Amino acid sequence: MARNDAMVDAPAEVVFSLLRDPRSYEHWVVGNKRVRRFDPAWPEPRSEFHHTVGFGPLAVRDKTCVAEVDPPTCLVLHARAMPAGVAEVRLDLTPQGAGTRVTITEQPISGPAARFSNPVLDLLVGARNAESLRRLRRLAEERQASPGASARS
Repeated sequence: MARNDAMVDAPAEVVFSLLRDPRSYEHWVVGNKRVRRFDPAWPEPRSEFHHTVGFGPLAVRDKTCVAEVDPPTCLVLHARAMPAGVAEVRLDLTPQGAGTRVTITEQPISGPAARFSNPVLDLLVGARNAESLRRLRRLAEERQASPGASARS
């Protein structure tokens, strides 16, 4: 299991506004090339968005589904990237003063990634998630500074 956290200089509601917008994921999730379509009910439980993930010329079209949501403090996703498998991604937002501590925990739950889970894979996922949190922090802080800012930056 990979676990990362970052301090964001914005309230949990501002950070969660990015999690509530499926279009923002292509701007902060490393490896997400494009969000192709999404349920209007996102992030209600069982809603999903369809995405293209990959690196360089390698790309896979798949989807992410909401497993659990408790706005503005928690979002649990099941992110598919077949044939690698499905990962449970948990985002916890904890208010701290005027800011928010964002913790992301990712664990493979099915497919080859789950069968071959190991410390090396956890280090790679942790490095990817550290960069994703850096991007999420930048977007949230920009949104806090300019409430009309979009997810694109």
